[in-house]
Amino acid sequence: MYDVIVCGGGPSGINAAISAARMNSKVLLIETTGLIGGNSVLSLVGPWMTFHNKGHQIVKGLAQEMVSRLQVNQVSMGHIPDPLAFCDTITPIDVEGVKALFFEMIEEEGIDLLLHAPIMDVIKEGNQIKGVICATKSGMLSFHGRVIIDATGDGDVCVMMGAKYMLGRIADGLSQPMTMIFHVANVNMDLCKDYMKEHPQEFVQKEAYDYGYLGISGFFSKVKEAKNNNEFSLPRDRVLLFEEVRPGTVSVNMTRVQGLSGVDALERTKAEQMARKQIKEAFAFLQKYVPGFEHSYILRTPSQIGIRETRHIIGDYVMTVEDVLACKEFADSIALSGFPMDIHSPNQESLELLDQGDDFGYEIPMRSLLPKGINGLIVSGRCISATHEAAASLRVTPTVMAIGEAAGILASIAVQTNLAPRDVHAFAVQEQLKKNDQVFKRSNHVSN
Repeated sequence: MYDVIVCGGGPSGINAAISAARMNSKVLLIETTGLIGGNSVLSLVGPWMTFHNKGHQIVKGLAQEMVSRLQVNQVSMGHIPDPLAFCDTITPIDVEGVKALFFEMIEEEGIDLLLHAPIMDVIKEGNQIKGVICATKSGMLSFHGRVIIDATGDGDVCVMMGAKYMLGRIADGLSQPMTMIFHVANVNMDLCKDYMKEHPQEFVQKEAYDYGYLGISGFFSKVKEAKNNNEFSLPRDRVLLFEEVRPGTVSVNMTRVQGLSGVDALERTKAEQMARKQIKEAFAFLQKYVPGFEHSYILRTPSQIGIRETRHIIGDYVMTVEDVLACKEFADSIALSGFPMDIHSPNQESLELLDQGDDFGYEIPMRSLLPKGINGLIVSGRCISATHEAAASLRVTPTVMAIGEAAGILASIAVQTNLAPRDVHAFAVQEQLKKNDQVFKRSNHVSN
């Protein structure tokens, strides 16, 4: 019997497991694949965006501890201004360094880890979850826990418990497209920067961009030219890439698979196949059309396609676009986010950005972590209770890390007090977040 079982070893699940373990809970972390780190390692999602809003650090706590350790190991640049002026800061990370750190921290905290174990079913009594059943090379294994955290990213455990959910956007059920990021090495950064300096109108850049760290959203005319020459068919209108921690290496975010579901096995398989073809096409375009890529090569492709959105579990409170636009505050806030609502169109080339002014900061209520009508279960990560638009902002890595830290605290307090998670007062969770040096209220912004 475990105090807390965390299902899903992505950034949110890892933070949940560690924060629970640090409160003396006996924790089991279950992951479907052979790696922990979720999209950050399996899908090469980086840099992390964003730990800041309007110059204030709004995600600290355990997530900041991780970044600091990555910096000590020289596998992260730390927080730097976003060269695209899209959000306050970005945090470049080296994927191999992240892999190593996450495994180290799980071991340090004495957390039991089970890999290669997809969740197949739940153990329940009525609407009370009691445990989970996993498929493994050793057969089906059952684990009982006093509190279960669903950090699968897709709300798998919640759905097995009968929780209601929304899939994608309300109008047609379509989700944001899936993307397969890839790394390219031996890029001549100087040639690339020279072109950017000569054609500033071709790029989305921060004012007074110093061309130190390379972040690119542009080459619009090059993409248009390639499309006219029938050499670029991807549903993209630009080159989007970021410099990696390793010199001469960039992370390319250009593939876009639309109209397929990340929770349908056959469609997800098709998406993987399509994205591999798109990488080939995108790289051929870069080598032919973009200065500095002539002698480059593909260094790394991901283990799996990156998924932005699938299910949104309906909880005791559903976050809405109005909450984000109003920078809403909640009495039961347990985390902050400062990332804009960037909606990669499910069926067009565009990137939809809602006008949010210059303040993106809003609070995330604890009630959005509690699946409606289900007891003993907490949801963490991108699939918490939020609409398509609101989730477009809170889905990013630093935010889900902060949500995960709060989820682990909530679970541990529930165990220690013998209460159902929804009967735990948010104040108790907030007090522990304070002790962890985590920010969860807009009024408690901490300056750099």
